[in-house]
Amino acid sequence: MAFDYDVVVIGTGFGGTMTALPLAEHFKKRNKKEKILMLERGTWWTTPVSTVQDKEVATFDFLKSNKQPVQYWSAVGTTRGLIDIVTRCYRTARNADGLYDLMALGRKGLLFGLIGRHSDGVSVIRASGVGGGSLVYSNITVRPPNFVLDDARWPTTWTGAERDDYFDTAREAIGVGVLFALQNRETRKASPKLFSGVVESFVPLQKIVLLIPQPDLLPDMRREFVVTGATQLPTPPPRPFDSVWVRIDNAGNAEAIVAQARINTGLSNINTRSARLDPEWEITPDPNNRWRGLKRINASAVEDPKHALWIDRARLFQSEIGQLTSAYGAVDSSINDLPTGSKPYHPNGAPKNYCERQGRCNVGCLPGARHTLNKQLMAAALGTLTANPSHKDQLEIKALCEVDVIHALDGGGYEIDYLQRDPDKPRKGTRQSVTARRVIIAAGCLGTNELLLRCSRQHRGTLPKLSDRVGEGFSTNGDYIGFLEKSKHWVSLVRGPVTTSFAHFNTEDPNTGGNPAQFHIVEDQGIPPALAALVGVGVPFIQSLGKGRRNFFLLALQIIRLAWRTFIGIFKNASVQQDFFRSEDERTGRMMCVVAQGREAGVGKFTLGGAGDTPLRVRRTDGKNFWEDDIYKAIETSVKRLGERMRATPNDQFFNPFLQKSVSAISPTAVPVPHPLGGCHMGKTAADGVVDQYGRVFDYDGLYVADASIIPTSLGVNPSLTISTLALRIADKIISEIT
Repeated sequence: MAFDYDVVVIGTGFGGTMTALPLAEHFKKRNKKEKILMLERGTWWTTPVSTVQDKEVATFDFLKSNKQPVQYWSAVGTTRGLIDIVTRCYRTARNADGLYDLMALGRKGLLFGLIGRHSDGVSVIRASGVGGGSLVYSNITVRPPNFVLDDARWPTTWTGAERDDYFDTAREAIGVGVLFALQNRETRKASPKLFSGVVESFVPLQKIVLLIPQPDLLPDMRREFVVTGATQLPTPPPRPFDSVWVRIDNAGNAEAIVAQARINTGLSNINTRSARLDPEWEITPDPNNRWRGLKRINASAVEDPKHALWIDRARLFQSEIGQLTSAYGAVDSSINDLPTGSKPYHPNGAPKNYCERQGRCNVGCLPGARHTLNKQLMAAALGTLTANPSHKDQLEIKALCEVDVIHALDGGGYEIDYLQRDPDKPRKGTRQSVTARRVIIAAGCLGTNELLLRCSRQHRGTLPKLSDRVGEGFSTNGDYIGFLEKSKHWVSLVRGPVTTSFAHFNTEDPNTGGNPAQFHIVEDQGIPPALAALVGVGVPFIQSLGKGRRNFFLLALQIIRLAWRTFIGIFKNASVQQDFFRSEDERTGRMMCVVAQGREAGVGKFTLGGAGDTPLRVRRTDGKNFWEDDIYKAIETSVKRLGERMRATPNDQFFNPFLQKSVSAISPTAVPVPHPLGGCHMGKTAADGVVDQYGRVFDYDGLYVADASIIPTSLGVNPSLTISTLALRIADKIISEIT
């Protein structure tokens, strides 16, 4: 039969983008007029202020001219910004085009959850917009240790070399661009005398030193080539952090150096107070990051003046946690930053947005420096302000489309029913449907589980052969957040990228704890300036959200208190500066925040909610509460040790407002989960999984899942790189089947 599209991709996050763009490139090469449709339940988001690459703030109008719904990030870094986030950017039934979707799973109750509310013990915060979770994540690109991926619950058959290659490609796909990463991978395979890498140093007519992702180069990770007078050079010549190809001759000398066109500048390690400063860090080999290595402060020389230009939070976190574990350093961030000592136009004369240390990663980057996936999708399907679309004939994106159900058609293929919301009145919409030969579900962990449960034979029955394992194997990924209200040093919680550094505990290395079953990662976490306004009533407000109460009462109370303090403060301020007139940086200057993830059991089970419930319900199959998992004890032990080193007084300690009593004396009720995993996990057969290792839904040809829901265990680290790795592998498999 004739289909409307060859492929429909549901979702535009890491799974959706990493499968759609390789397919679009394959279709372009085939030139058979094949088409992909991406359906996204949210809208487009962009910055409302001038940036290096968009001085006239034209992106908003560009998207509008392409008939795309679009909103601005909330730009105010004060209480007004907090109000804007809650009233405009918070997704509810009345505000269906909001960005932040908080689902506190359980029974809703009455009066905003004040009466009859029952929590299932999990509150998930997720994004709704073109680009999915990349819009609001902390830009961390980190790979789990191999022992996590070697767990018996992973049915993957890839070799170690194949796994390394996919992770390297995914790292480049996030940090530079999917199409760029695929091109580099193919070039490496086709020509062994070509080396791609990042320039570490270049001396004309002498040498060029590259960091190259080649396993035979460990532990050095560097390759030095002689540059002779006959060597072909690009104009202008390469600079540090340029991504280049080097073609070598039979003697191993550089024969040509070819600069590459790029979507983004690449992954960065942001530890300094402003761009272009040399952090003077140590660089050592890292088996989990063989291309870029491990960059970190020398924790044994904390007072070294060469670290005086570091972001306070990064310097203090690394110097203190470096006394507790041997595995720590700067995180790889998918954020543009100007290379050390570079001219402010990069690469090769093309100006790029760069990090301005505003601390707004999770609420919208005003300078436009973050590598959010919407940029890659816009360039492919719509074009940019300066370039035509690269895959206009192969890729179409429809925003504000919420998929309801998928029907398996007789004879093959699928029909997808969805609600197309009105861009001007998102509460309203029209029911539409579209058919496709293949469907890739990448709606995120909660979205995919809800959709497939709805399609199962126990409910709508549109996919009656789905495995009975749908909904099983959910993991909180050990997500944890902790606050130290007063540290002994100034922290500057609202400055810099949201996350600068990480530390691993309980790897196979005894210097980290040596117990892989309790592996976890701890990271510093900044607070966007607008959220710093919550300091004071912030803990009870956060706990109220965690209990599922979309409690605007406390927010209203905060506004009233601020108004009163302003009124009174006007008369008192002349003698003593009032708290209301202190900046967000002053209010949180000595507060420290950390987040963590760990190897949680992964025994949760989703079911569809009934009347009066949230769309999904969840429980652990072992009878425990989610916060009773052993991993939280291990994380709290590590965080407590860090707090003992950072606290101002013996009574200060890190506390998790969700997992322990605090000022408001509210008992634990829910784990905050920004990284939900599983529920449609991989298996060898339909008896033990929903999909196979390539994301193929058992018993349904042409139906795939490519997102966090297929991950069969907790990862213990931020999952974006692993999701991207699996999605690229799934895309390769689909392409091989099409061919």
